[in-house]
Amino acid sequence: MRNAPCTYFTTLRPFLLHILLGVLACRPVIDPVGKDLLVELQTGGCFGYCPVIRLSVYTNGRMEYEGKQFAERQGKASFQLTYEEMRQLRRQLKKASVCKYPERIASEVVDAPWSTLTTTCRGQTKSVTGSIDRPRPLLDLENLLRNLAEVRGYQTRRGVPPSTDD
Repeated sequence: MRNAPCTYFTTLRPFLLHILLGVLACRPVIDPVGKDLLVELQTGGCFGYCPVIRLSVYTNGRMEYEGKQFAERQGKASFQLTYEEMRQLRRQLKKASVCKYPERIASEVVDAPWSTLTTTCRGQTKSVTGSIDRPRPLLDLENLLRNLAEVRGYQTRRGVPPSTDD
């Protein structure tokens, strides 16, 4: 009679394994970490202290900030956008229609910082790079992304000189 509990578990184990596999097989596939990029903004430098940053928004509403150079906050951080912010961003992204623009928009302004907006168009990644004289819908999308970060305390417009602590 001593082996009864072990025998019972040994008999029950294949049954439990089948149930577990069945539950996992029927579970919908979700991207829990939100690795599907919705839109990304990367900025470049200028002859002064223009902040070099990256703002990425994923389909689950997670926004990542990365301060690279001349940014008030250096390094990476992430935060969650609200439902309403995501709706606003999706509307602006549709309005901007990034897919219809060429990959590079020429500029006559020599010292203006450049920005690259990246999104997905018909299953393909599309990036548009330009400076301050890009079309208004692209500038509006960039401003919305910057505003979403700034509301949370991440300065995206004003650069800071490098530290002189020597």
